Amino acid sequence: MKRKAVAVLMCVTMVGTMLAGCGSSSGSTGEDAKSDSDNESKEEVVLKVFDAHAYGLEQYEEMVQQFEEEHPGVKIEVQHASNDYDTLLQARVNSGDIPDVFDVEAGTKAQSYYEYAYNWTEDKEIIDSFHEDALAGGTDAEGKVMSLPWTYENMGIIYNKDLFAEAGITELPQTMDELEAACEKLDAAGITAFALAGKENWVLGQLVTHFMMDKSLDAKGVVEKIESGELTFDNMPNFKNVFRFLDLAVKYGPAKPLEVDWEISENMLANNEAAMIHMGDWCQSTLDSFNPDANLGFLPCPVSDEKEDTTLLSSCNWTYIVNKDSENLELAKEYCEFILTSDMGQYWMCDGVGAVPAVKSDKEVQGKLANDAKTYVAEGKTNGWIHTIAPTGYGDAVGPMIQGYISGDLTAEEVTAQMQAFWES
Repeated sequence: MKRKAVAVLMCVTMVGTMLAGCGSSSGSTGEDAKSDSDNESKEEVVLKVFDAHAYGLEQYEEMVQQFEEEHPGVKIEVQHASNDYDTLLQARVNSGDIPDVFDVEAGTKAQSYYEYAYNWTEDKEIIDSFHEDALAGGTDAEGKVMSLPWTYENMGIIYNKDLFAEAGITELPQTMDELEAACEKLDAAGITAFALAGKENWVLGQLVTHFMMDKSLDAKGVVEKIESGELTFDNMPNFKNVFRFLDLAVKYGPAKPLEVDWEISENMLANNEAAMIHMGDWCQSTLDSFNPDANLGFLPCPVSDEKEDTTLLSSCNWTYIVNKDSENLELAKEYCEFILTSDMGQYWMCDGVGAVPAVKSDKEVQGKLANDAKTYVAEGKTNGWIHTIAPTGYGDAVGPMIQGYISGDLTAEEVTAQMQAFWES
């Protein structure tokens, strides 16, 4: 999740129950004074947490409140920073203000923080509580478990079922021709087909990866072939179709596509103002906040003229790191375990965010999109995530290229060449 949420930076300090004795008079002596001193000491324990999400915040606050109630004298100081999370986190690391617990995208990004990470490998009981495939995104080159996974996330086209029905679309498009035909039907019915978040680098970077995917390979296999030189952007089977997709999104979208951010995009979809966006099921709680009755579902992204090439991309994308040098290491470990494995943690993930937890759980997931994605997973219509294992800076580099194409400042050939040059650099 980059994951990609509320366009604000929130610092939320949630304070636990204050201990008795803090207001004692200056005349306190003996045992009373000692008791006051002990209470003050307990109140000074502050656990610093950096969380790159802004979904399910109400449930997150309830979760933190319970942890504090179970740990009198402990304060959990949370910085929620969804937009520009990496820049903000890196600034804290550079200044020496490394959070006790923080989350990053799994893969390349997480690896860049492993020098600060506690090694969970010997904590067998904890790591055994997670699905094995989910843990893979938090292991280093030697197989050590350096971070713990959050939820499974799926991304593709999210569509408005009611608007599709209004336009007379009875079958989901599975090819580029069918997608264009669907756009034409929506347009004829006076419906905006696309609300692509063209302002967001991360959305555009993620979109592009659908057209890099080769289903004869997994995501890792695609990246390996690009890095070996066996696969280039000008000979990828489906990469040229990303430009056809963008042309459709511009033609049948808002007048100023580069001014559409993630929030506008999701709001338009939920409130029947646009039929399709590109996003993941991490946005379920935000969509629900815009319109809890929105009738939405996943549409695997058409990338070619072959129906079997459609893709829904699935991964355990976010992973939590405990600062190995934390002054309160055991408390930090306990907090990380609590938010990922406890009943309250699963309440946050399953009810608040509406996602499938990485921890082994029987709790019912409330998210409609996450449940919808299960169908495509079962049918083999999913593949992994490329952008998290791409070279560092992928989203920041690719987003402006795609924006340049949308604005008409770059041609498809120029973008293709720039993609190749970025990868080779």
